Amino acid sequence: MKTKNYFGISTKIIFSLLAITLTISACKKDFSDDPIEAAGIGFIHASPGTGPLDFILDNQKGGTFSYTKDLGYYSAYPGTRLLGVAKKDSLKYLTNINATLKPGIFYSVFVVDTLKSTKLLVLEDDLKSPETNKAKVRFINLSPGSPAFDLAIQGKDGSLFTGKAFKEYTAFTSIDPSDAYTFLLKETSSSSVKVTLPAIKIEKGKIYTIWAKGLSSKTDSTGLGLTVLTNK
Repeated sequence: MKTKNYFGISTKIIFSLLAITLTISACKKDFSDDPIEAAGIGFIHASPGTGPLDFILDNQKGGTFSYTKDLGYYSAYPGTRLLGVAKKDSLKYLTNINATLKPGIFYSVFVVDTLKSTKLLVLEDDLKSPETNKAKVRFINLSPGSPAFDLAIQGKDGSLFTGKAFKEYTAFTSIDPSDAYTFLLKETSSSSVKVTLPAIKIEKGKIYTIWAKGLSSKTDSTGLGLTVLTNK
């Protein structure tokens, strides 16, 4: 069934901020109040040159977020849900997608590509605790039109992740914590460093996503860079 291009004017949020226990109480046909295990969902703005956006779940508008920002996880009923974004205060979708959310699973929804080609990239987040005295990190290339990139740590041999083209991503990987890592974004084909991100604290027990942002052709706030998102 074709999705609608417009959504209702109601701004009632039909999900709540994620609590410590990820459950929703809902009335079933027998009117019981058995808890339903919810899914966790977070929206991240990774579309360079695109202004503030409103996120939408099942045609209901939620919060507003700007470039490189996220709103944390929200709880949502599991099942097939209509996810979308619109320009702030607009009633027309920029893009939307039907996604199947599984109970007890967390998802990151990245708004990617440039304004004329906006898309949603839905990733399942592995939020299981890292190994003892470790952190977990994954890498995503969200730089439109970019070549494949590697992610490396200054002073370490080799690269942490290699050969990720636009919209490609890695699994979460355990790394040692540090008070001041310098991350390097390298072009895979030449190993040349394109971006450095210094003085990043990676704490034990925490989970992070590091993503390449922006456009190689720009030198302003929409230029090529790296951003760190704390998932947990």
